[in-house]
Amino acid sequence: MKTMQCRVIRVTPRGRGAVATLFLAGRDAFAILESCLDFPQQDRRIAAQDHFENSAPVFAYFQLADAREEIVLDLRRHNLIALHCHGGDAVVNAIEAALVARGAVVRAWQDWLLETREPEFSPLHKPFDLIQREALQLLPLAETELTAKLLLAQYHGALSRRIEQMMRLLESASSGTSSGNAVQEATDILDSLLQSYESGKHLTTPFRVGLIGQVNAGKSSLMNALLGFNRSITSQVAGTTRDAVSAKTVISGWPVMLIDTAGIRETSNPVEREGIARMQTVMADSDLLLLVTDAVVQQTVDHLPDIPGIPKKVPILHVVNKIDLVAPQALLRFKDHPDYVPVSALTGIGLEQLCRAILSKLHNVRDTTTFQTSTSQTALVFTERQYSYLSSLLGH
Repeated sequence: MKTMQCRVIRVTPRGRGAVATLFLAGRDAFAILESCLDFPQQDRRIAAQDHFENSAPVFAYFQLADAREEIVLDLRRHNLIALHCHGGDAVVNAIEAALVARGAVVRAWQDWLLETREPEFSPLHKPFDLIQREALQLLPLAETELTAKLLLAQYHGALSRRIEQMMRLLESASSGTSSGNAVQEATDILDSLLQSYESGKHLTTPFRVGLIGQVNAGKSSLMNALLGFNRSITSQVAGTTRDAVSAKTVISGWPVMLIDTAGIRETSNPVEREGIARMQTVMADSDLLLLVTDAVVQQTVDHLPDIPGIPKKVPILHVVNKIDLVAPQALLRFKDHPDYVPVSALTGIGLEQLCRAILSKLHNVRDTTTFQTSTSQTALVFTERQYSYLSSLLGH
């Protein structure tokens, strides 16, 4: 018996929708599909075969066990057919099951996109390189307009062009046809690409920013102010926050997960002690820590609070909160501190400055406006595979 080769790929999200789309890919795609079809008129079977030579849609019925579903077919090629049907999961699942019963295999679109060697979406489209495929695979997971634009930039070749430029410099250096600076220029490109991974890996995964500090420093109020709504409970009573409370927000187009933690203090309360213990986990998993202090307290204290267990690899911003309660002169002592940001969670003073400082720390750059102003040209390493490949070049 001949082995059928047909993969069924659902390319629209699961869940209720007006229309769902399936791709049928493989040598036997049309043969498997044809056995499930019925046409409004008998001569439409011939029209379906002829459609491979033209661009008109084909309307048909898909025969299910006890019903038939109206569908529209786009017969792009014999080995790549788009099937459009009603968007409910029940209908799509029934069509998938009927095709599988006839020899097809269900594949996730992400896996198919990475493994197929065919031009995917049009016979006229040139084959995708691996970076393009990875960008398309991750694009639906982008949480903001900016990160989607940056992924589209990689799909359109921003990263590939930068890597090609680096490789041309290395090749010209090895052949002796380049200037003496070619190797250094290539090394600089490689270093910048490897550094870009710290930003690129967050195109689909939010940065994690933990708020730490002593009790009553205003961590919960600051988190609420950054979010724009009351996510954390605030109170004058010390120890109100006893567990890590998290919520997502967007800062200048980048997704950020804020995590409010229990305040540090000596306590015999087992619930508070557990909250403080969980803070250690938050610190270890954070991309940035905001050490929040009370401006009223800090004006009489010469040192920052001792927070045990802060990982050395995690950058820290010192946020002096409640500056609306102290005289401006009290803040002069911090003016030369590079990582000091004065704010008032109550009035909003300093929040824009804090957001800029947060992004600068997260991206490890001074100016983050490049992401907004030249997204189409910004090259970012955004997968572990890319990072590992580029890292391996360091030894050559």
